[in-house]
Amino acid sequence: MMQLIGIVLSAVLATVSCSRNNLLECGIPKNDAVELILNGQETAPGDWPWHAAIYHRKGRSIDYACGGTILNPQFILTAAHCVISSANSYQLAPNRVFTRVGIHDLDVVNTKFAQQHEVAKIYKFENFTRLVHDIALIELSTLIQFTNYVLPACINLEKNITGEIGTVVGWGLTEDDETSPILKKADIPAIDPVTCLKSDRVLFGQSLDDGLFCAGYTNGTSVCNGDSGGGLVFKRANTWFLGGIVSFSQIRSDGSNLCHTKGYAAFVKVQHYLPWISQITGMRFQENDEVKICKAVEPDGAKTYPDLLPRHCGVYIPNRISGGVATKVFEFPWMAILMMKDRDFVCAGTLISNRYILSAAHCIRNPLPNKVRLGEHTIGRDKDCNLGNRDCARPVRDYNIECITIHPEFSLRVRNNDIALIRLSEEAKFEDHVQPICLPHIPELRNYRPPRYIITGWGRTDYQGETSDVLLKATVLPFNISECEDWFNKTSQYFQLSENHLCVGGENVDTCQGDGGGPLGYGAKLYGTRFVQFGISSFGTACGLKPSVYTNVAEYMDWIKANMLP
Repeated sequence: MMQLIGIVLSAVLATVSCSRNNLLECGIPKNDAVELILNGQETAPGDWPWHAAIYHRKGRSIDYACGGTILNPQFILTAAHCVISSANSYQLAPNRVFTRVGIHDLDVVNTKFAQQHEVAKIYKFENFTRLVHDIALIELSTLIQFTNYVLPACINLEKNITGEIGTVVGWGLTEDDETSPILKKADIPAIDPVTCLKSDRVLFGQSLDDGLFCAGYTNGTSVCNGDSGGGLVFKRANTWFLGGIVSFSQIRSDGSNLCHTKGYAAFVKVQHYLPWISQITGMRFQENDEVKICKAVEPDGAKTYPDLLPRHCGVYIPNRISGGVATKVFEFPWMAILMMKDRDFVCAGTLISNRYILSAAHCIRNPLPNKVRLGEHTIGRDKDCNLGNRDCARPVRDYNIECITIHPEFSLRVRNNDIALIRLSEEAKFEDHVQPICLPHIPELRNYRPPRYIITGWGRTDYQGETSDVLLKATVLPFNISECEDWFNKTSQYFQLSENHLCVGGENVDTCQGDGGGPLGYGAKLYGTRFVQFGISSFGTACGLKPSVYTNVAEYMDWIKANMLP
């Protein structure tokens, strides 16, 4: 017989700021550590600031159930069996679960360090059984406030952790079979699969795969009942990285339903589930140190930020476009392509200064884009020319990315705050085919709505079609926000739109897959008549069906200026 006793592996993408004042570090406790858990040591408040306590409600009573790991202000990672009813094995309703962070003693929760958060939604891996895919995400109704006692963990990206010594913490049973109200820790190694399998073929033979690994000792130092969902973290340099979630171990043969302490425990391998975690949370997990995520700065109305937007921008006189036609070389010189190592095209963006690209947050996926191409017109062509070969552009320019700033309240689930800034590693050289676009940064343009918009991109030409090698343009018309919201609701896609969004539509004219992050713009009075970007392509439906939704750039001008560095 066996019983799940889990540990969760949770982690936050380590974030590194472009400025010294913006530093947000995951996996680094802010308080001095003090030297299970079975045969473990007591911890001190703040030693493990990412560890969360998960509770179940049963009528008027509440019971501590499991541990968890803070990933970001909105999500906690835990074991799937921690969100399952022990009575009927069904997933618990969100109102039956809540979590506390910043606590050290389960019996003393009303401290200045503690926070309690209700649950908005629970995501359990769809193929979960009692022995495999034992991983779940808890989305909170309110955001966690980070302090010296409450911080996210970094997430382990290494595939092979065999032989590494990790630390697991929890409020589970001690060697005296008593629940510890004080958070305890134990150091245990990750075991190679062969040794693990030989130790108990019946238990591990049916479940050990790429998403699971063994850890522990056979001398009594291990995890036990109540440690489920807690994180197994590994220290590298001065930073802790989440590697596993305790899932199950053998139980005793005495009918007590308690853990067997002389064997290894199974842990969910977090690295294996990064695509699933990223899909739900919107978090991006970097594979190397080439690109960093910058901590976003919240605009301060009392502070004046330097205006780094160039005056010479958006030089373009729009004409009537009946949609979906090829552009001319030099026509939209602010268009940018986000690229990854193994792919030439990820998303689009726009050049807004000599160091910054404006794009959509949903484009910053795992792995992160690591290059930006400027001056492109026809993908794959060595030389872009008008009029045969008589009016040709210089070669495209590829730039490395220094860091990426994602709006801190971006939500892929509710499709809000879909905006990101990409800082180039060096200044872009302005040429005829590389020029910045204008943004609606003056008061007169913040509420201006042109009679029509122009969209541009290299995306698919229809829902099942291929992406276009040639930059295309089309005209689309404004769509009323309330009518747009009603339209999505009728198609069972319930999105709450606001002034943060712009909605547009056209007859068989639309952005499509591959156009994400691209601009919605038109001519306006700014330093004369210039082409101004009013929107960023965010989401829509099957290509060609109206409407589509764009991030309203005007509503984010303060955020953009606050997060642009010299």
